[in-house]
Order: sequence, then structure tokens, then C-alpha cells
Amino acid sequence: MVDPGWNPNIAIAETARLIAPGVLGFYTQFEATEIFAIPAGQSTPVNVFSILTAEDRLDAPLHAVKCLNESRIRLKTLKGWVFGIQQYSRPIAELTQLFEDLCKTGEWKPSGESLQVGKVSPIPLQFVPPDSVDEVPWNRVLKNNFWNGSYLLEWADLQKTALEQLFQDPPRLQELSDCVRRCIPIGIARLSDRLGNIVVQLPVTALLAKFTKPRTSSDFVVKVAWNPKATPRPLRATCEMEFDGLISGYTSSEVNAPETRLAVPPGQGLHRGVIWDDQNRLILAATRPSAFMSEVRLNLNISDPEPRVFSVQESDGSTTRRQVPLLSNTTSMIGKAQDDGNGGWTQRRMYREELSRLAAERRFVQYNPRTGQQCAEHEKALGDIRLLINHYGQAGAWLWDPYLSAHDVLETLFYCQHSNADLRALTSALEPANACSLNTGEKFIERQRATFESAQSNVRGLRLQYRAKIGPNGWGFHDRFLIFPSTIDRAALAWSLGTSVNSLGTQHHILQRVDDGQIIMDAFLDLWNQLSLPEHLVWKTS
Repeated sequence: MVDPGWNPNIAIAETARLIAPGVLGFYTQFEATEIFAIPAGQSTPVNVFSILTAEDRLDAPLHAVKCLNESRIRLKTLKGWVFGIQQYSRPIAELTQLFEDLCKTGEWKPSGESLQVGKVSPIPLQFVPPDSVDEVPWNRVLKNNFWNGSYLLEWADLQKTALEQLFQDPPRLQELSDCVRRCIPIGIARLSDRLGNIVVQLPVTALLAKFTKPRTSSDFVVKVAWNPKATPRPLRATCEMEFDGLISGYTSSEVNAPETRLAVPPGQGLHRGVIWDDQNRLILAATRPSAFMSEVRLNLNISDPEPRVFSVQESDGSTTRRQVPLLSNTTSMIGKAQDDGNGGWTQRRMYREELSRLAAERRFVQYNPRTGQQCAEHEKALGDIRLLINHYGQAGAWLWDPYLSAHDVLETLFYCQHSNADLRALTSALEPANACSLNTGEKFIERQRATFESAQSNVRGLRLQYRAKIGPNGWGFHDRFLIFPSTIDRAALAWSLGTSVNSLGTQHHILQRVDDGQIIMDAFLDLWNQLSLPEHLVWKTS
């Protein structure tokens, strides 16, 4: 949704203000990097992602348009489309006029040639700090945002209609992103919500600032060095510490010298620093929540001069003598161990709460049924799977299990409350009673279809397809996953089941969310697409 307090006129005026010499830097030119597509049957290139980075390059001449990809980029799954990457530089004075022309005529052609863009709207000014203990998503596409940080002026294509083909198939977007990364360090797949947009990056180069922390004090020190072209002006530095949802420390001070000490009460937590320019009402430097090293643990492995020896009888009756080298491990610590100031009780409580939160969100659930409780625990585990499907399955839910049966599908995917969600099930046609051998296929499929028929379902709102790995196509698989495919609004999610659906909760296993659902989804799709022949189809709704 467009902010009503931020319109094109304000965005253009703010652009002119920020690129003025000395406000954020001393920009002489901007370097434009444009990723574009030429769809099948179309001659005008379409903007995939454009970033214009302001630079102080008085000693460097402007360079004309150059192609960064050695050969045309084509995708296996998008026939007829061609992609390219071009780069060029222009005087910084042309920047505001480009956006004025875009607003008046709808044309975007800073390179001299027209690049088709959607109906773009400006997004309110944003500041992107460098990465710290965690990653800032924007830094996947920004140029060298390592120091103070950068302001962004972004014009967003809110509909992204021209790029619909990329969003319909996430592996397709990942394939394009991989091709782009071979040419330039920009990861568009992991910032797909910005596709179709035009971004202006304004790095803060009027000064260089750094937050440090002496080992012998709880205070912070802010070091500031002005650009030789800049006239120093009064600044204010703030530093905030947060622990357990509390602000455990805060301080603020004027910065009038190369080094300023910020007195922060001793305490635990991550700190966040900001340098504020009150004259221009701008951030000139900021950090993400960060931590300083206060202790170092050293693990030393010392080789034992005498190995462990033993004999192993081989399958042919012979005996083989084995030796295993041994290591002695010692641990030492440099520095003083930090605690929570409450005897460790707060950290233990936070740990318990984190486990409870993960279990409540089904990110990590452990099943370990007592004797006689297997059936109850099985129903509980099925309930957890249904909860996940109904919470995350608006766009779809995919089950990947070598022992998956029609009965398992009825107990899980049939419970999806989201009408016409994309439901998929993939099995190896293995059955627990004969786990070491594959079915020939025909009898397995007959039994599955009979199970679905006996369910006597009206399949209302159900869009389900069930395939089996039968025959030479594809490959065998072992792991079990529940996958929620990515959409334009959300990245792919995946849970490792820890066991097959038929044995959920009946023995010890762990249901847990995996770190990168996109990788699991891509692997599933790769196999799914190889099992597209009629003999692979077990059952589908019409």
C-alpha cells in the first residue's frame, strides 16, 4: 500500500536534497545496473531489477552501456525468454530529471534506450545498516554496504504483472538468480519482493563512523572521521542495549570530537548504535543489533602417542587389525564468562520459553510415547501435521514420504481447509511390511485408488495429485518432508517429519522445521517433474 504522506513530488524533492554535496556524500555520478528480460514475442526489454548507486568518482570517466553477461541468459523452464544484465554510469545531476520524466511520460530510459517498467510508486525513505550478527536482506543486492550504511529511494512496481512467469515457478526464479550471480554479486531470488522495482542507493560517505567497546569498561566509544571535503557539523550518537525484551542500557551524547565515549551501565544484551545529523534530520551511521566478544573458548586436541588397536573379522573369515588414533581434548577460556546478572535463572527461563515457543509453533516437537500410548501419540502427531497444513497451506501443501499411502493422504492432506490449495503427495510405492522392495506398481496403485473410492468423498474444494516413483524415471528417496511452496508473499517452508506418516508418534522421532525450505521444495519439484508419465499417477481430483 502506498503511503499517502509520500508521493512522487516528495520523493523527487528528497532525491535532490540527499544528493546535494555534503549531505550524505559528494556524489559525482551514479552507476546503473539493470537486470532485464525480453519475453517471448516481445522486442522491448522489461525491467527485472534496477539499482542506481551514487558514487564519488571525480577521477573516473563515465562509461557507456556494457553487457555483463557473456552470452544470452536463457532458462530451461521459460521457453522464448531472454535475460541480460547491463551497466553504465551517468552524471548525478541527471538523477532527479530521470524520475520527473518517468512520472510525466511513464518512460524509463537512463541508458538512452527504453526499458519497460510497470506503474511504479515511491516508497518512503529507508536506511539500510550493514550486516551484523544477522543478515539484512537488502544487503543481498546493495553494493558494498559495509561501512556506515545507505539510504534507499525506491520506486516499486506494485503489480509486477510483466514478471508473473517468474513468480509462478520459484525454481525458475532461482535458476535466473544463479545465472545473475555468475555475473554480478546480486541475489535476486532471496529478495524477490523487490523484482520490477527501481532502487537508488545513496551510501553515506560524508564521514566514517565506528562503534567500539573497550575490554575494561562497559562504555562504548564512537569514532568519527569526516570526509576531507566535508565541513564537520554537530552530531548526536545513541547506543541502546536490549536483553530479554528489555532495554538494559541506553545513552546519548553529542559528538564534537573524533572520539566520544558513551557511558552505558554494565549489563548483558545486544547493542544498537545510531549517529544522527540533527541539522539535516538524517541518520549518518547505524548498526544492527551487535555484540562484542568478551570471552574466547579454546579447544585443544592433543594427539595420544599410542592408538587404540583391535581386530575385526571380515566376511571371508579373515581377521584385520585396526588402529584408531586418539585425541585428548582440553578447553580453556580467555576473558570473564558473562551471565545474566540473575545467577543464570533468566537464561534458563529464556531457554525453556524458547523450547515452548518452538513446540507451540511446531518448529520442534519431540514424540516419545510410553508403552501403551502409541495410538494416542499417533493421533496427537497427526493433529500437529493438520495444524501445520491449515496454518501454512493457503497456497498448497506437499507430502514427500517413500511409504506414503492413500490412507495417510486421507489422514493429512484431506484435512486442508483451504479450498483449491495446491496439494501434492509423492511416494516410492514402498509399504512398511515389505520395506526393502518396490512394488511393481499396478497392484499398489489399484489398492490406493480403492482406498480413495471407499472414502466416498465429495472432494469439495480439493485439488490434489498423488504420484509414485515407479519405474526407471527419477530417483529413490528416503527422507520425509511436509512442504509449503513459496509464493510472492512468502518463502517456501518445510518440516522434516522424522518418520513416515503411518508411524508418526508411535516411536521416538522429531518433527522440526528445516532452515531452507526453498532447497527442499526445489528438490521435490525436480523429482515431481520427472514423474509426469501416466504410470506415475496414482490418483488425482478432476
